[in-house]
Amino acid sequence: MKRLLLIMLFLLLIAPVAIADDDDVGDDDDDDDDDDEQILGMDAEDLGDVALWTFVFTLTIVVWKPTHIYIQRNAKKLFENPKPIKKKISSFNRIYMRIHYWIGLTAVVVGGIHGLGMIGEDNGWMYWAGWAGMIMMTISGSLMLWKWPPKTVRKGARLLHAQRFILVLTIVLLWVAHD
Repeated sequence: MKRLLLIMLFLLLIAPVAIADDDDVGDDDDDDDDDDEQILGMDAEDLGDVALWTFVFTLTIVVWKPTHIYIQRNAKKLFENPKPIKKKISSFNRIYMRIHYWIGLTAVVVGGIHGLGMIGEDNGWMYWAGWAGMIMMTISGSLMLWKWPPKTVRKGARLLHAQRFILVLTIVLLWVAHD
């Protein structure tokens, strides 16, 4: 059952990229130049699409985590028999978080490769600043995952709020750089 869930989640993740792929021979998009850098057989712009959708998937945590916390706190009010539901939600949360970590790391790596392939574009510093924001979110997320620094020193709420600020800044930088 878990494998089926992971396969379905993977297919949902790549479906928007497959749908958006328009290989019409007669079309000439302004974005799709033929002189793009080829990396592992893909255009650098195509890698940007992959990085975008993996980044978007990692952003689903903004919706999932508050929903998860709300359901855990209010399960007695929402369900007649909350114990099995809370157990299933906790199990799903563990799976979701593992996927979130790996897809987030994939977004950073693919985004970096995309940036290297598009190095001649305008607003280059904005691309790299946005990518640096993705790296900072990955590092701070790793610190939260590993529960470092120890509880006596840790300011977990500050780290989470810093990560949210970096997220907004990263989205703005990447949006403006790609416009």
